[in-house]
Amino acid sequence: MEKYLKDFKDQISHARALAEKTVLPAHYRHSRKVLFCGMGGSAISGDILGTIAQSRSQIHWTVNRTSRLPEWVDSKTLVILSSYSGNTHEVQSVFQQAVARKALFFVVTSGGQLLKEALKRGIPFFELPRGYPPRFAIGYTTFSLLFLFIRYRWFKMSSKEIAEVIRIVQTAPVAQAKALAKKIYQKNIHIYGGGLMQPVSMRWRTQFAENSKTLASCEALPEMFHHEVEGWVFPRFKIKKSVALFLTDKNEPDWLRKKKKVVMNIIQGAGAKVIELKAQGQGVLARIFSMILLGDWTSFELSKLYRVDPLSIVAIDRIKKAVKVLL
Repeated sequence: MEKYLKDFKDQISHARALAEKTVLPAHYRHSRKVLFCGMGGSAISGDILGTIAQSRSQIHWTVNRTSRLPEWVDSKTLVILSSYSGNTHEVQSVFQQAVARKALFFVVTSGGQLLKEALKRGIPFFELPRGYPPRFAIGYTTFSLLFLFIRYRWFKMSSKEIAEVIRIVQTAPVAQAKALAKKIYQKNIHIYGGGLMQPVSMRWRTQFAENSKTLASCEALPEMFHHEVEGWVFPRFKIKKSVALFLTDKNEPDWLRKKKKVVMNIIQGAGAKVIELKAQGQGVLARIFSMILLGDWTSFELSKLYRVDPLSIVAIDRIKKAVKVLL
């Protein structure tokens, strides 16, 4: 797993090369609606790009993690089909439905049935390098699309911000990850993040599950102020074994910081441990990916403490085999 974690910088440079040689048909360039379809490790890039789009794009961006196509999708909607294997059942189902709607397509994959369909139908695509667990191809799946959208002026992002994130990801947060893993070992983990940190908190939850075989929950800020905070009471034995991780971005408004401080005190008062983690860097990309790297490395260090193979996905493979039998 460590080799994949250290591969991030190279993924960004390779993603730029993929984007630079890809040309979109002229009629694609007028689309202002994007439906990003994916599951698991192939979907998180859609969440990250969608969060960035809120302040850096006029495109309406929606992430779809189901096998059904929303009714609003039409011939002016760009449907991005993201499946690292190219054989994700849910994504293939959406593709077949979108064909009937005559939607615009873009495929992000390393092969499989989706790549065959893209080649057969003349659909633009990124063919990603093979051999990665999908969750560790996040550099390819995020930055290939980001560079493409910057080139077509769908996203606004400065070269300074790109340079900063490349610099940030060159340094692995190993020491911090080891220290954090020890603090959350054998704990019930609850992750909170808002704004740029909302998709990051989801990434942390999924990486803890797949790499560390550890259940964790995540909830958005300020949403949790309106319900979940009241749940930090029972069962008491669970609260005493819990830790709340707050992922903090430097651009949080004052009112959010004040409310969050109250919530932290409430959780600590209930007997749980509270840890606040602050994103590094100035630009949007650096702040997002500094925290993603920390979460990825922490999940790796936690897997060592539990003595599990972070690359093994036995339960997921059993589910996939069950579906193959049905088909």
